[in-house]
Amino acid sequence: MKKTPIYQLFTVLLLFILMGCGSGSVSSEATTPVETSTTMPSETADESATPQPENEQASGPIDLCRCLTEPGNSQWALDNRDACNTAISKELGVENWEKVNFSKEPELNRKWDALAEMCTGSAKVKTGVEAVDKNNELVPEIGTSYGYIWESLNNEAQIYTTLAFDGLVFRSTAYAMNGETDSENFTKIIDISGNWTAIDTQSAEGVIKANGVKVGWSFSSDYTSLTNNKGVEFQRVKVK
Repeated sequence: MKKTPIYQLFTVLLLFILMGCGSGSVSSEATTPVETSTTMPSETADESATPQPENEQASGPIDLCRCLTEPGNSQWALDNRDACNTAISKELGVENWEKVNFSKEPELNRKWDALAEMCTGSAKVKTGVEAVDKNNELVPEIGTSYGYIWESLNNEAQIYTTLAFDGLVFRSTAYAMNGETDSENFTKIIDISGNWTAIDTQSAEGVIKANGVKVGWSFSSDYTSLTNNKGVEFQRVKVK
């Protein structure tokens, strides 16, 4: 067998070494972008985890009072709308407070007033129902949800009349006294109701549902008495 010259073997060996190094270099360069790309999500996550300024709600319970007082178009209000709705609904004991008809729910209207007063020192925070918000100027002083009814006693005519304001509805019932002093022995004569609205902090008006007749009431400065448009005087009575 003919032997390969030593210089040829050396040349092959040198080429093999050079090719091996080149292959290793390509492999190393190919892995570099992969390693770089795997670190990028970590950097992005770190940036997103950075605490943001007041626009975002910190972890923990939502600030219920801020929900009531924050301007509705602020970024905080927009970001926390769902959380605020949930917190307010829970406080009022309803599924969704935005779907409550406060005009027909005097007890919830009272709870709303109490919540507003707790957060602001005033019961004037709006429910969003224009008619209810207007009447709320008077409801804490005259409404049954605050424990008030009104009564008129005419001994000469032997007529006893009650009047109540609930949300947007008023109710009035007249009884014949029959010479009795115990209301259990009175006989109901008429029962009327209708919608009412506040004119200002000292007066209101309404319309009787059955016949469309307008009625009106003027309240004393301390809300202990009222006089209707027929001149009949009622006294405020605390019932609860």
